[in-house]
Amino acid sequence: MPAQIPIDTVVKKTLEGIVQAQKDYAKWTDGYWLWNAPEYLLCAYIAQKIAKIDGAKYLTLENNAKSAIEDAGARGKGRLHSKIRANGRFDILLWWGSYKPRAVIEVKNQIGNVDAIRDDLLRIKEVLKRKREDSSFQFGIVAYYTSTRDSREFSAKERIAKRIDNICKDAMDIVGEELQITAFYKNIRVEGDSAWVAAALLVK
Repeated sequence: MPAQIPIDTVVKKTLEGIVQAQKDYAKWTDGYWLWNAPEYLLCAYIAQKIAKIDGAKYLTLENNAKSAIEDAGARGKGRLHSKIRANGRFDILLWWGSYKPRAVIEVKNQIGNVDAIRDDLLRIKEVLKRKREDSSFQFGIVAYYTSTRDSREFSAKERIAKRIDNICKDAMDIVGEELQITAFYKNIRVEGDSAWVAAALLVK
């Protein structure tokens, strides 16, 4: 029977998907960076990377949130929390090999601060809290791409590093002490007076 995929491997492949999307988009456009691209491009590349991992899993894109909650055994009685946005869709839904939802992956392009992912963090928080003892959901990821230029005071690389740190700290405040947040990111890439990075917040 295929082995369970480690969470860190899912995060690693998520970041690799964003990096590959940046590289390919730059080739296609003769130098344009990923912030110019539509968000669904990042989703597709992330899904491709995760799909190639050996192990028990499958994934769906734009999966209805309410049906995912039901499939996870977390529906229960009463209304779903408004932050779950039950009638909306998850960017990527990772499933266990047993055909139960395992993780929500939300994707954002070119964010500058935590406000751009606040709703995604609150959504994942409420999904993971919902009927925790019965739910098959294990973790969530907010994956993002961001880039910037040098300023008078700081280099683009320094600004990116500070942005990643601030986003993680602010995300912890949003999610609270019930859940754990860990920041992951690939090497910050510098080109001329600008820099970009593929990053992710793991929530579990």
